[in-house]
Amino acid sequence: MTPVRIIVTAGPTIEPLDPVRFISNRSSGYMGYKIAEAASNRGHIVTLISGPTRLDPPKVKKFVSIETAKDLLAAIKKEIKKSDCLIMCAAVGDFRPDKPAKQKIKRTRALSLRLAANKDILRALSGCREGKLFVGFSLETENIIKNSIKKLKSKDLDLIAASRLTKNHNPFDNRKLDVLIINRSGQKMLLKNKSKSYVSHVLLDKIEQLWYLMNNRGTTQNVTRNKRRT
Repeated sequence: MTPVRIIVTAGPTIEPLDPVRFISNRSSGYMGYKIAEAASNRGHIVTLISGPTRLDPPKVKKFVSIETAKDLLAAIKKEIKKSDCLIMCAAVGDFRPDKPAKQKIKRTRALSLRLAANKDILRALSGCREGKLFVGFSLETENIIKNSIKKLKSKDLDLIAASRLTKNHNPFDNRKLDVLIINRSGQKMLLKNKSKSYVSHVLLDKIEQLWYLMNNRGTTQNVTRNKRRT
């Protein structure tokens, strides 16, 4: 199979509150790093764009370190034109402090924060969508199927990998997890108590199948057009 040029995003984004503090989320980056590693081992050309983690980056074609959601969007835009597939595994913060303090905020009895919404990265990339595969992730605390299908449709994804966070199921770090993979047609595959390495390979199998079908469909259509012209 011809190598696919894949962007994998991983880890959390962080948004500065002041020069020494930030707001973020619990993402460890482990899932994204495993996907990048598995894709590279399969011979694909991988760019890994990562927020801050405690992990050693796998051997990939290119590694890009970012911090904020704005950094992440800029990094993807720089790489997306020369890529075939975007796997959006990074846990992007939905909000950022509206006006980060220039100096360290001193202790007070109470502190009110005004948050501004970050850009929706996948929607901001809609103009780069043609001829590419987009894969997303969904972490829910309720209504996992409904919310994940809504996200898949609203962000024009080819696949979404959904997990649920509960007291008994913590998908962070190097833990086995339950993942529901949903495609555009609404077909579902449930993986129960699987390692992130295993999940990575299942996702890559599906991505490779979609890429093959998409490119063969284009070839078939071109042949048909040429026959009609003659």
